[in-house]
Amino acid sequence: MTPFQVFRARMTRPAADLVVAPLCLDALSAALARQVGFDTIYLGGGGLGYARGVSEALLTATELAEATRAITERVDVAVVVDGGVGFGDALHMDRTIRMIEGAGARAIEIEDQIAPKRAHHHKGIEHLIPADEMAGKIRAAAGARRDDGFVIIARCNAIRHEGVERALERAAAYVEAGADLLMLLPRTDAEFEAVSNGTTAPLAAMSIGVQRPATEMRAAGYALSVDPMSATVLGYRALKAGYEGLKAGAGIGLASDEIRAIIAEIGATIGMDALYALEARTTERQTAAAGP
Repeated sequence: MTPFQVFRARMTRPAADLVVAPLCLDALSAALARQVGFDTIYLGGGGLGYARGVSEALLTATELAEATRAITERVDVAVVVDGGVGFGDALHMDRTIRMIEGAGARAIEIEDQIAPKRAHHHKGIEHLIPADEMAGKIRAAAGARRDDGFVIIARCNAIRHEGVERALERAAAYVEAGADLLMLLPRTDAEFEAVSNGTTAPLAAMSIGVQRPATEMRAAGYALSVDPMSATVLGYRALKAGYEGLKAGAGIGLASDEIRAIIAEIGATIGMDALYALEARTTERQTAAAGP
């Protein structure tokens, strides 16, 4: 099986395990996640938009593909990409899938909001498109993938606006159109149960929503749980404290030897030893042979 098909085989109902994907926005964070034991990471649009100083709504398909490739070319990890609204209609969705799959992602999440996406999404104001329009975009996505193991996650934002019953009707149409997983975002225990019982399709969760122990999540039909904001929140808080310390003249709270040790650890995490070894066999060997 291809790496895509291996990942797809894990996205089943019931799933053998709940795949948890922490937010990673670059190769360093992905390498660190891999080092501590994660084999799947989430490239979230919200986090990437904040990192670039803009709303997720202003990201481009090229930026998303470049961010994906920066991770996949350096880290052996499955990347689940938040593709937002696919950057347009069905035609644009076709191109988005080709770009994101080509950049090495194993899965893409697409949602049923209008394109172009609006910044008000961050305030919880959703602008849903008709279900048949979203179904057409999903069919385009399924037709565009080159490896049928590339996973298409249909995110439906309808529960808060149209109710669970209507969201499940949308979900059924999305599965029929070719979605591999559904992300329906229940907000309460009652909605969680309704979603679990309302479809037989594998489900994806978001960690800021209703969460239960992994065994219960699997029993409820969940195969994947993505974390959209932890890296952004943790990084922001740590950087703010560090910058405030520097501004106040107190430093960042670490001694020089601790800083050097962490820098060395970072180098080890991203594989600097392999780069040193390559140079030692080639360019540095020639330099050493030439002498002073």
